[in-house]
Amino acid sequence: MTRYVFRYVPESVGSRIIYRPKVTIFLYSTQKEWRGFKVYADSGADISLFTRGDAEFLGLSLNQGEYHPIIGVGRILIPAYVHAIKMKIGGTVLDVKAAFADSDEVPRLLGRTDVFPHFKITFAEQDLEIIFEAT
Repeated sequence: MTRYVFRYVPESVGSRIIYRPKVTIFLYSTQKEWRGFKVYADSGADISLFTRGDAEFLGLSLNQGEYHPIIGVGRILIPAYVHAIKMKIGGTVLDVKAAFADSDEVPRLLGRTDVFPHFKITFAEQDLEIIFEAT
């Protein structure tokens, strides 16, 4: 079984440091290049979420995706468009549907759809690691 280990990332929250499960992933651009992103591994997110700027960086036309508003924390509606795209985690390449928000003010999230079923995922809080094991 192929195993990918990512270290939690320290982030300042007020006067405290909080360690968060961030994963480096790559998305395939229209220029036929893999582009890297650091995203929060979010078991509560139904779909992976990226920004309007990320869509532009990948060469995607935001509005050509399927309109699919996202309801975030606090029941706030975020207009978003779903695109079929290639994603790479470690050496594992996946065909996924990912949402791109019509905003740059959203966090990048690695959601469950088309991603989590391909891995056994362990949030090892005591070791500050998130482990993806390809199934």
